[in-house]
Amino acid sequence: MSRRFYFSFLTLALAVAGTVALVVGNSAGRAASNSSALSALPASDFIISVDVQRALNETLPSLLSADPATISKLNAHLEEFQQKTGINPRVFETVAIGGSLDQSGPPSRRDQNVVVIARGSFKSDELLNTAFAAAGKEHQFDREEQQYEGKTIYLISNVRRLKKEAATENAHAGQEVAIAVTRPGSDKFAVAALDSNSIAVGSPESVRAAIDASLGRNRVDDELVRLASQSPNAVVSFSGHVPQGVAEKQSRDNQIARYFASIRQFYGSFSASGDQAESFVAVRTENAEQANDINQALNSLKSLAAIGFAQSMHATSPQANSIADLLKGVTVTSQGNEVQISAKFQPSSLAPFLHRF
Repeated sequence: MSRRFYFSFLTLALAVAGTVALVVGNSAGRAASNSSALSALPASDFIISVDVQRALNETLPSLLSADPATISKLNAHLEEFQQKTGINPRVFETVAIGGSLDQSGPPSRRDQNVVVIARGSFKSDELLNTAFAAAGKEHQFDREEQQYEGKTIYLISNVRRLKKEAATENAHAGQEVAIAVTRPGSDKFAVAALDSNSIAVGSPESVRAAIDASLGRNRVDDELVRLASQSPNAVVSFSGHVPQGVAEKQSRDNQIARYFASIRQFYGSFSASGDQAESFVAVRTENAEQANDINQALNSLKSLAAIGFAQSMHATSPQANSIADLLKGVTVTSQGNEVQISAKFQPSSLAPFLHRF
């Protein structure tokens, strides 16, 4: 399967999730919606929630408030997307991602246990038809239907990207023709409507798992959902646990590897509104001593980074100044077996990193 096509289709069906990821990452009702989307995921090692409505209506305008040109460019991208695909990105409300941390397989297969579930004010069947039609303008692909637990799963494979080339001598002058360029690989990816306003995209196995979860079977751990839902105003939140087998594979030849090997659970969030942005990350270790070691290491790293930027010959660049400001707002503490990293800063501090958007 062509990875370019896979992610192209994801962008078509989940446009705003991609936009938020490039840049980043209003009431109790919205928080409940995010939690509901996370709860729809199958059993996972990590989960991520994106509040698309808050991202578009609050976070991105706040981050870009000092850069009208980039705001205009963002709006132009959204309008262009809608014109090309017929999908209004603003119909997406929440996006939930779940996956495995098992990296034992080859690189080409490590995304097989990741599933994306999008919910919004759309009709799932209509959105999928529109996405297929738009994808067909730039690719040829084989599509087959598979029935599973009363749901239709669309399996995509044998992707060929359409490439426009100059016409041959038998064609009219100035005309372009489309040819199919075959991409190597026979992997399939799948997409299915879970209900009237939710779709799932991933490998066939992960989409079937999402359907099982929608029926109450082998759903994501409630504790992960709780940890990822602690900041109801977050635009992006996440949580996860590190399987014992993954931790044991970490090399113990250096201190940094031992720090990572001691982590058993993590969670966090990012939010921005008005003149205040906040990020939070917490990791839980096996014991308090390990947490204290990580706490001391991170605080030392923070101090060294601050000194490094202060002495750098590029310290007066906008990016360096922004990083220095961000470091000032970072605090690292430990409590029991948990290390907490929090940062509060003005959204304008991120502006130098967003101007290329």
